[in-house]
Amino acid sequence: MSHSCDACAEATLIPFADLGDIPVLCGVHWADAGAAAASPVGRMTLAYCPNCAYVRNTAFDPALMVYDTTMDTNLHHSPAFQAFSAELVKHLADRYRLSGKRVLDIGCGQGEFLRELCHTAGATGVGYDAMYAGPQGRDPSGAEFHTGYAPRGAALPDFDLFTSRHWFEHLADPYEFLADLRERAGDRRAYGYLEVPDAVYDLATAGWEVIYPHVSYFDASSLVRIVERAGWRVEDTGTLFGGMFRFIEMSVNAGDRPRLGDQPIPREDARDRQLAAVSGFAERNRAERSRWRGRIGELVERGANPVLWGAGSRGVQFLTFADADRRLSAVVDVNPRKWGRYLPVTAHRVDAPETLTELRPEAVIITNPAYRAEIAEALRELGVEAELLIA
Repeated sequence: MSHSCDACAEATLIPFADLGDIPVLCGVHWADAGAAAASPVGRMTLAYCPNCAYVRNTAFDPALMVYDTTMDTNLHHSPAFQAFSAELVKHLADRYRLSGKRVLDIGCGQGEFLRELCHTAGATGVGYDAMYAGPQGRDPSGAEFHTGYAPRGAALPDFDLFTSRHWFEHLADPYEFLADLRERAGDRRAYGYLEVPDAVYDLATAGWEVIYPHVSYFDASSLVRIVERAGWRVEDTGTLFGGMFRFIEMSVNAGDRPRLGDQPIPREDARDRQLAAVSGFAERNRAERSRWRGRIGELVERGANPVLWGAGSRGVQFLTFADADRRLSAVVDVNPRKWGRYLPVTAHRVDAPETLTELRPEAVIITNPAYRAEIAEALRELGVEAELLIA
């Protein structure tokens, strides 16, 4: 079935990679290995727009995807991510003069970012997330939280700034989301901040972040197109967190003053970089799957007790493609909510990093280079001497 581009709406998407059936519930961790192994899979068929380079999983079935409090995608257990988030809070508080203003955070996770932003800026806020498992209602920070999806239309609260970090790519209809927010802003001055995985990064590498919950893959070109098509003015865009994340800032009714960003809005050059990544992705993904299956086999044969550090969505996808038969000696993660639980489909058990002091692995595999320094330091503190391998 053909699918029109969600970003520019000017072309039909062209298929370029079929990754087969992959885990649907990447952020859920089961108490029972059998239940984890029986968790749902969904088809991943990627297609791109030749006009703006937008990418979508055209086989995505929203009926399979369930978000609730059993899902845990929290990254704030990482010192590196905490530092990045704190820097972003300061940037937004300063740029948009949020004292006394209201922030609407859609896809707020467990609320860490919104709490810090409200506290730092002297703002109030409202956060929505079906995965939010904390106390609902008003918070001492000035924010209030709701477990569930954000309402649409007139039920959506007024806002001076909306933020949405790593939720936009999950939406079956991302254009409707932005258009609805624009309509809700009406004739008031309002701003927006979106943050998504950078598609050029993901598609130019092995693709461990190409996961079922991510319906859309935005580069600079397609993100600018969808924001402008929904009636917003682009203020700034760029990459963050070692190039892995892309942000875009936007406004409505902000007057004729110069844009806040001092760089030109990316257009054709950005699109061409994304199209280049698309063209080689299918073969690169196949090659990386094969390479890591072989590498893990070699490590196991020589008794290296190889382990994976990181049981997030990237780790789940890596295990699906490279260690479905569970040859690794362990999978560890810093998030205590995952300890003693099992990952979807492959049913790898997740343990605390401290278990490595007895296992003594000679090789530790990580799928996210942004965490290399902090993982290396953690291994030193544990007294574990191991080669750190980046997948």
